[in-house]
Amino acid sequence: MGWKLLENVLRLEKKKGFTDKAVSGGIEKFIEKNIDKAPLTSKQKEKVRSLFEGYANLTPEKRAEVAGNVIAVLQGKTTIKEKFIPLSETFIPVQYVKGVGPKLAKVFKKLGIIEAYDLLYYFPRDYLDLSRTTKIAYLKNGERFTVQGKVVRVAEKKARVNLIIVTITDKTGYLNAVWFNQPYLKDVFKEGQEVVLSGKVQFSYGKWEMPSPEYEIAYEGREFVHTKRIIPIYSLTQGISEKVLRNKIKNVLDIYAPHVPDYLPDEIIEKYKMVSLGEALYNIHFPENFRKLQKAKDRLIFDELFMLQIVLGKRKKEIKSHEGIKMNVGKEMISEFEKLLPFEPTNAQKRAMEEIAKDLSSGKPMNRLLHGDVGSGKTTVALFALFAAVKNGYQGAMMSPTEILARQTFNVANAILGKTGIKTALLTSGTKKKERKEILEKVAKGEIGVLIGTHAIIQEDVRFKNLALNVVDEQHRFGVMQRGILRKKAEFPHTLVMSATPIPRTLALTLYGDLDISQIREMPKGRKPVITKVYAGNYSEPYAVLVSELQEGRKGYVVCPLVEESEKSELQSVMEKAEELKETHLRGFKVGVLYGGLSSEEKKKIMEKFKSGEIDVIVSTTVIEVGVDVPDATVMIIEDADHFGLATLHQLRGRVGRGNLQSYCFLLTKSVKEESLSRLRVLERTTDGFEVSEADLKLRGPGELFGLKQHGLPEFKITMLTREKDLKILEIARKEAENFARGKIKWEKEKYEEFVKLTEKKFGEKISLIEVA
Repeated sequence: MGWKLLENVLRLEKKKGFTDKAVSGGIEKFIEKNIDKAPLTSKQKEKVRSLFEGYANLTPEKRAEVAGNVIAVLQGKTTIKEKFIPLSETFIPVQYVKGVGPKLAKVFKKLGIIEAYDLLYYFPRDYLDLSRTTKIAYLKNGERFTVQGKVVRVAEKKARVNLIIVTITDKTGYLNAVWFNQPYLKDVFKEGQEVVLSGKVQFSYGKWEMPSPEYEIAYEGREFVHTKRIIPIYSLTQGISEKVLRNKIKNVLDIYAPHVPDYLPDEIIEKYKMVSLGEALYNIHFPENFRKLQKAKDRLIFDELFMLQIVLGKRKKEIKSHEGIKMNVGKEMISEFEKLLPFEPTNAQKRAMEEIAKDLSSGKPMNRLLHGDVGSGKTTVALFALFAAVKNGYQGAMMSPTEILARQTFNVANAILGKTGIKTALLTSGTKKKERKEILEKVAKGEIGVLIGTHAIIQEDVRFKNLALNVVDEQHRFGVMQRGILRKKAEFPHTLVMSATPIPRTLALTLYGDLDISQIREMPKGRKPVITKVYAGNYSEPYAVLVSELQEGRKGYVVCPLVEESEKSELQSVMEKAEELKETHLRGFKVGVLYGGLSSEEKKKIMEKFKSGEIDVIVSTTVIEVGVDVPDATVMIIEDADHFGLATLHQLRGRVGRGNLQSYCFLLTKSVKEESLSRLRVLERTTDGFEVSEADLKLRGPGELFGLKQHGLPEFKITMLTREKDLKILEIARKEAENFARGKIKWEKEKYEEFVKLTEKKFGEKISLIEVA
């Protein structure tokens, strides 16, 4: 099926030397006006429309190429025969790219550009629209313009600084382009040349001037790179300029982008009307217009997220393909465990226990994330899993990030599991040598059913008789490697990872796509929401409430962040604050201090004194241990609260309100910025950690929230999970990855093989680590 009208227009266009004068208003407008009435298939219409986009801005040579491709489409051919260069062929050292060499390759290394592939994927940080030229007569002082004109004079002035002055005219006026200390430029410009200049203009002494502009010499058929288009702005390092980097990226794009075959399945590209990979790579660097730039971004964001979801899905499938330790865990066992508790578990806790029971009984390795709000009772659920493992004749291990937390968990486990005769032991770096030896012997013989500890439990000499379950508490504070070592203590053990930071759903899908997820959103009965207030400037009321609570026999915390620029040490900061409070608001009360430099033993003693009532208030620069349980601590005062992220503030708030007493959290700030205050007021509005995490994700991004590097996941080059649109693309990527896993998508062998090569390139050795997320 052809379109004679367009074929005739293109013949006339060829006669006119591809000047875009075959029809009034240009071919692109002609297409927009007539394409819907054309006797073509919808696929052909889309292709023709896409080929002609930006036609007016192309060189005659490029227009001829477009015309040839359009004729091919009209005649029912897919496109003119192209040579294909798979993207995996760009995994060559960057020094071998035309015009780079060893010297520039060393500079590129500082930017993380090692191979030609890295140049293609070194995306701009910003863009500058220099596509419109303005006549000199219409320039405005102090604004940025692009001007095209003829060189009428090239002059050099040698004074304290060397000046090169190039005067151009476009017949509406004159403009002087001025460069400082770049004498070589006098040989670049020649009188009579047509040039394009872009930069900020100033009207000085009756003349227009443009200091240090971007420039390009214009000649027949020239494609502009630095002017007269939307230009990319890159992050730089010493030894390279925007112009040089732009040229090198343009070179590598011209070599590869037109010939890169797509690795995504055709049905995905067609379903979401995606641009091709080559077009996306070209337009992310040198967009023809902002609409094409957005389409390029959407395509490349999808690729990043789709790769990640495919890998996570693959890991999940692989884990489930292994035979796991099959246990017998039914409703009777859940009831038996519930009877050991001194309280009625919440419905959310019961649901999580049922999900774990199902996993342990499935005969496949459990790989589950348990996350929930501060104080929602995740530890109780983890203890059920450990109880079930020991009841089935196996051992369980639980790793906590700090000694205080490990000891607290051990005390709770001992109190609950001890009633059934289950032997529990605590192993930390502070465990005495003799006691450690004894514990290791009993663990190796299987006499200890549950081992709780810090990273001390992953030491090489810790050997279990029949370990079946690993629980990792506060998982984001362990590196992936540490979690991996614990996993290797048994063959395909069941794994439960816990996060005290409620994870927004979208982020959970990204970071933990290979895990099953249990969520606890319900708080234990009788808990009163913590009253939270923000104070800017007047701090007398929060301290008055603290004093009133202390007089009732309750306890409180004061947290002050360490100011990084300060000359003071952490110890000085916390000591000064404690002394100041003893002299003012807290006169007559016992004040203790906690700071990062204290040993585990010293921290333990202070927390014990605080619990027993020998200390009334703890002043700390560090985050008071997440999960530390002091039920009669009812006041949390956080000074300079604007220095913390919302998720951290919510964690700190969770240190109070652990019992049934009314508790308070006061956020003090010296900031009067509306942005800072409205951010803090999120905590006034809600005590729901999931809402707080969503807000924090939007404000600070996932890297700040969770320390992405510790997850062993690749850093995204273009995706930002703080953007609404990227989150929508994430949902699509996840859906299509699931479709692929279920065999619903046909993926040509060559395309899939290329996809695998690129995925391994992006994830490197990290693929195997993702299973211990």
